[in-house]
Amino acid sequence: MIKKILKENYLYLIIIILLIITFLIIKNTNIYNKIVDIDYTVIEFIGNHVDKRLTAVFNFLTNFGDWYIPTIIIVCILLFIKNKWYFTLITGSYTISGLVVLISKLLVRRPRPLVALIDIPKSYSFPSGHTLTSILFYMVLWYLLTKNTNRFNKAVFFSLFILLAILVGFSRIYLGVHFFSDVIGGLILSIPCTLMCLNIINKNFGEKLK
Repeated sequence: MIKKILKENYLYLIIIILLIITFLIIKNTNIYNKIVDIDYTVIEFIGNHVDKRLTAVFNFLTNFGDWYIPTIIIVCILLFIKNKWYFTLITGSYTISGLVVLISKLLVRRPRPLVALIDIPKSYSFPSGHTLTSILFYMVLWYLLTKNTNRFNKAVFFSLFILLAILVGFSRIYLGVHFFSDVIGGLILSIPCTLMCLNIINKNFGEKLK
């Protein structure tokens, strides 16, 4: 099955690898300086609009991109959904997103912003792991939970989950633990990663989810 999965998804894997290489190349060119200028312009703009209530809201929302809320959701799936393929597939997809984030961070090695509204993580800044893993995790969760429902439910939950993932990404910029370009990078990388996971599930495990 592994060979079959690799054959069906080699294009997604190539895109992911090329994107990481592209990010690494950009970091060593003059384009990076322009990106940094944009990042600090965004930081300055947000810094002028910091509000205690907004900070509380985004401090809450950012938790949905941390490891423990997805883990709680995964445990609930394990406990309350009889079909254990749901647990296996959501866990596998989340693990893939984490590996992509880890590899990207270790290769690009971009430092975090120096000042933030919360404790600054010790890991590298690019890409935003919260953004990438949130988009992938909540889109796979959406697919699994709405696979056998009507279009209206699919549309409603898709809108809610994608909005949540986007807010998680924005919260990282607002709170100062990521640059704007980190979040954009996480968003860009999340697209082929998410499509790959959904393709794997749909082509190889669709029948097992009924």
